[in-house]
Amino acid sequence: MSDEEMFDRDLELLPRMSFENFQKAMMSDKVKSLTSKEDTGMPYGNRYRNFIVELKEIAGDKSLHRTKWVMRLDENESAALLEEYTGPLYEIERHTTYLMGKVPEYPHPVASSVSSRMMVELGMLTLVIAVAAAVIGGFLASAVFAVTSFIFAATVFVVWPIVRPFLKIFLGLLLGIFERVWDNVIDLSSDGGVFSKISEFYTFGGLSASLEVLKPIIIVLLTMVLLVRFTLSRRPKNFRKWDLWQGIDFSRSKAEARVDGSTGVKFSDVAGIDEAVEELQELVRYLKNPELFDKMGIKPPHGVLLEGPPGCGKTLVAKAIAGEAGVPFYQMAGSEFVEVLVGVGSARIRDLFMRAKVNKPSVIFIDEIDALATRRQGIFKESTDYLYNAATQERETTLNQLLIELDGFDTGKGVIFLGATNRRDLLDPALLRPGRFDRKIRIRPPNAKGRLDILKIHASKVKMSETVDLSICAQNLPGWTGARLAQLVQEAALVAVRKGHQSILQSDVDDAADRLTVGPKRVGIELGHQGQCRRATTEVGVAMTSHLLRRYDNAKVEFCDRISIVPRGQTLSQLVFHRLDDESYIFERQPQLLHRLQVFLGGRAAEEVIYGRDTSRASVGYLADASWLARKILTIWNLENPMVIHGEPPPWKKGVKFVGPRLDFEGSLYDDYGLIEPPVNFNLDDQIAQRTEELIRNMYERTVSLLRRHHAALLKAVKVLLEQKEISGEELDFILNKYPPQTPISNLLEEENPGSLPFVNQERKLELEYARLTTSQGET
Repeated sequence: MSDEEMFDRDLELLPRMSFENFQKAMMSDKVKSLTSKEDTGMPYGNRYRNFIVELKEIAGDKSLHRTKWVMRLDENESAALLEEYTGPLYEIERHTTYLMGKVPEYPHPVASSVSSRMMVELGMLTLVIAVAAAVIGGFLASAVFAVTSFIFAATVFVVWPIVRPFLKIFLGLLLGIFERVWDNVIDLSSDGGVFSKISEFYTFGGLSASLEVLKPIIIVLLTMVLLVRFTLSRRPKNFRKWDLWQGIDFSRSKAEARVDGSTGVKFSDVAGIDEAVEELQELVRYLKNPELFDKMGIKPPHGVLLEGPPGCGKTLVAKAIAGEAGVPFYQMAGSEFVEVLVGVGSARIRDLFMRAKVNKPSVIFIDEIDALATRRQGIFKESTDYLYNAATQERETTLNQLLIELDGFDTGKGVIFLGATNRRDLLDPALLRPGRFDRKIRIRPPNAKGRLDILKIHASKVKMSETVDLSICAQNLPGWTGARLAQLVQEAALVAVRKGHQSILQSDVDDAADRLTVGPKRVGIELGHQGQCRRATTEVGVAMTSHLLRRYDNAKVEFCDRISIVPRGQTLSQLVFHRLDDESYIFERQPQLLHRLQVFLGGRAAEEVIYGRDTSRASVGYLADASWLARKILTIWNLENPMVIHGEPPPWKKGVKFVGPRLDFEGSLYDDYGLIEPPVNFNLDDQIAQRTEELIRNMYERTVSLLRRHHAALLKAVKVLLEQKEISGEELDFILNKYPPQTPISNLLEEENPGSLPFVNQERKLELEYARLTTSQGET
């Protein structure tokens, strides 16, 4: 390829660099050479000039850094660049083709109308040339035949009689020499020859014994050679054939370097953690314009620790910082510093920071830093010597090197260090002090608004129906992280494909939420009619109690979204409530808690209304929650008079905390509030049990009387649920409106099909309308 063709090829493949970035590189003496060529694509208007910028090589692995860039500047910018730049400059000359020597792409219309006479004349001329060629070829063939016949006759009758005696003498000499050599070979191989001497030396001279000893070593060496050969056969494209040092250079950092910050993530792709993004905007401003901070004498944050539960977006935020700033970004995991050789971790730390300092401003990100920076333990007594082994010493040496690099004698200014962990309690205190980690940003699970923003981002990547209400999903999934919400959207897409839908519907999203929270549908279990009736009665009683309290007492409790008696996971039925806003749970008052206690007791109350005193274990789970809530109302929150007196720990006394997950669901009733001292009143447990029983009995009687007044609506809802296997909250409100209080049961029993319900909810209407529009558009 010519220089011009190579320039055009690089112009298409290489990434572009702005004029401002080139000026920064030129001021920092990073430009190695500059190649230019005038752009001839625009004959009129402003002229442009293309440049290929080659930067100097930097320390570290060359394959991880980009050294060639492309610029396209107008006349003014090109003139300014050529005046300021003083380094090597190459000009690609443009080859010009004149119009006179250029062959037209299409024939001229006059030239294309050639007459048939000219074609005949051309044919006759071709025939004459062919006849002349045949005649001349015949004469040449006759001449060649005559010459070859003369040579053959001269060779047979003149040359062969002269050469034959000499050839016979030469062959005789060769045969004699061959016979002498063969006789010598036979003498050597016979007894007493050289081979027999070698055999005796091998057998009795100790050579055979030495080879027997060396057999295992030879096998090991052969295995190593085969392994090296196999490794070379699996090498990447940019791996040189005999560059074995690259395969055993353990001290080099394995950081995934993105010199131009091309992580593909921006702050617009991050949602639900606005407070963390606001804190990190300052880092982006420094990385984009470090000279402004230097002029003001401001020292930017050197280290930032991102902590939070798994899946909240710590790694995503780190990538967004590099993507927004467009600076070199070095990404590693804490476990990548651990190798089989001693001293490898500290060497990789030094290499990583050295490469970052050369390319400053830059960002270093170590994910799961707790694998590297765990609290140093040391040796305290003889019984713990076995715990302080070589692996512990290697990890602590690596941590010491990291501490020195972060805030030692040679602190790298312009290098931002990011660490992410979900176990801050395991980190060493020396790492957490100011000067090393200046910012500790807590990334919490998103609230309802953040969950809605996250769902919108992930929903934009799939084909989702307009009938899906993402706000309801975001409101009813408290504590869900961004990773789990992304899994919900992907699971809903899989459910839609499995059901053959053209897009994701609301029912697909609900099914996906049930699969992720409860589990998939159980196929191997089939409840009988009696079991289904008991489960349906319990779930309908709980849901209807919440709806009745909201109607008559203006209760601020959750209302039902849907009820299902399809077995899933470890449960035989599901009841999904619409969750209230977060503020309602932070400032809960006594009436709200008592109403929620009535909702828990609604399942047992519904069984008593329909079946009498013949209740079952179907409502035991709700009774356990009711007793726990009643005890908490009386003891922890002190919402019942007189107040309950209990002991409180002194401020300076702190118990030993267990590091790790909770061993039970709720723990002690007092643990979450720091109330761990024994009570002053030693009869408090008996009094609490008695008052809890009185409170539950009072709320239970109210719930039973409330459901008795709506006996017909309760029975109708149970029959509809048994028929449809699933019922929504809107259908429950429709039943309460159709069957007002004190409606006789005989009216329900006189119906032709008590399990049917002439109701189509709004969601179903929207889905049917959307399906109809989609079908009509496809036919069109």
